[in-house]
Amino acid sequence: MWYVIQTLNGEEEKTANMIKKCISPCYIMDCFVPKRERIKKFHGRWNKIEEILFQGYVFVISEEPEKVYQRLREIPKLTKLLGREGNYFVPLDDEEERLVRKLGDERHMTSLSQVEIKEGRLARIIGGPLKDYVGNVVKVNLHKREAVISVEFMGRMTELKMGVEMMEKET
Repeated sequence: MWYVIQTLNGEEEKTANMIKKCISPCYIMDCFVPKRERIKKFHGRWNKIEEILFQGYVFVISEEPEKVYQRLREIPKLTKLLGREGNYFVPLDDEEERLVRKLGDERHMTSLSQVEIKEGRLARIIGGPLKDYVGNVVKVNLHKREAVISVEFMGRMTELKMGVEMMEKET
């Protein structure tokens, strides 16, 4: 099953690396931080960069969640990162797991979506992970080359930023 560990924003990679280092691979099948590709302009040039998709979360795939949770509690630095109350080690339901799988590839990377632009506006989504979430788009910022979708995740509506690559509409 897939589980989510809450951590501090900006500490996701550090937490995932600590988990991989401190917990035996016989207890975890995978530990990862989903990321997204994005295009950002530096010094007049567009560059592809990676950013965290689900800020504040680390994902663990395990068939032994109780043992993983006990090991996590034994790591003093890590237990401070797990949250403040309630269940900190939460299993994803089938729909949430499907969402994370569908958005990312085998490296848990969400690639850029190709969008068609007409008269400076989004005309349609041509391809990429955003194509399956057209009805969930709540905002598009072409200047930043991103679209924001609203999806249910961890029992609440969550906005995810997705990178877009603009293609001019042929007339």
